[in-house]
Amino acid sequence: MMKKTLFGLSLLAIVSFITVSCDDDKVISEAELPKKSQDFISEYFAGKSYSRVEKDGRNYSVKLGEQGNQIEVDFDADGNWIEVDGDDGVYIPTGFILPKIVAYVADNYPNPAPNADKENINGIEKNTRGFDVDLVTSDTDLIFDTNGDFVRVDN
Repeated sequence: MMKKTLFGLSLLAIVSFITVSCDDDKVISEAELPKKSQDFISEYFAGKSYSRVEKDGRNYSVKLGEQGNQIEVDFDADGNWIEVDGDDGVYIPTGFILPKIVAYVADNYPNPAPNADKENINGIEKNTRGFDVDLVTSDTDLIFDTNGDFVRVDN
């Protein structure tokens, strides 16, 4: 019985060690980001401070702002944005989002006062099929095609 327990604990320790060592996130400086990523952040997130920059394999992950009010931006190896995601309740800038998507959200999911002047977008993910948009005011995901045309609600 003692041997089985010891073997089980040893196996658990080995699996835990392997899992932790497979994590290849590496903290880097903002200067190590591709120039395209740096320009994107400067243009659309001016005034937001870098809180953490990581290289995850070939991709990059950047956290901007203070805890609880952060926006995370993920980039591919070439510096193109893949996903922008705000903490709960955080409105992300929309200047980089297709105008058709921004207009659809504004027309169909407007913000109530006092945030009526902000776009109701908490996050957006770009993939080969289009865009997945998360709203701030509800737990709703909107799916758009690559041209920015609305496809469906994905709850």
